[in-house]
Amino acid sequence: MVKKLKKAELKRFEKLLIDERQKILRELEYENDQIARTQLEASGDLAAYSNHMADQGTETERRELTSQIISTRRDTLFEIDHALRKITQGTYGFCEQCEKMIPKRRLKFLPQARLCINCSQ
Repeated sequence: MVKKLKKAELKRFEKLLIDERQKILRELEYENDQIARTQLEASGDLAAYSNHMADQGTETERRELTSQIISTRRDTLFEIDHALRKITQGTYGFCEQCEKMIPKRRLKFLPQARLCINCSQ
């Protein structure tokens, strides 16, 4: 007999995932605005913006860091969407490698977890 999560537990994890998804979408919107703003400044469209090479290097580094953050958040968003699909399909909470139940403690910490601790190491 395969042990599954109870409906109430699934609803709780679904809410956690949806809340985290909304938070990431807000963060992505903010980061995209930051990149757009710094690109406008870097293009010289703002009269008060300094064109010093060191300032330009700092801005380039900041845009690259922001781009990396956006990429990481998009990856997390993909994992959350995958977990939400698994809830709908009735396969949420099972390790994708060994097919055993992922401990609830791990799911509470990382609700989009695909693997149990043993398989993730």
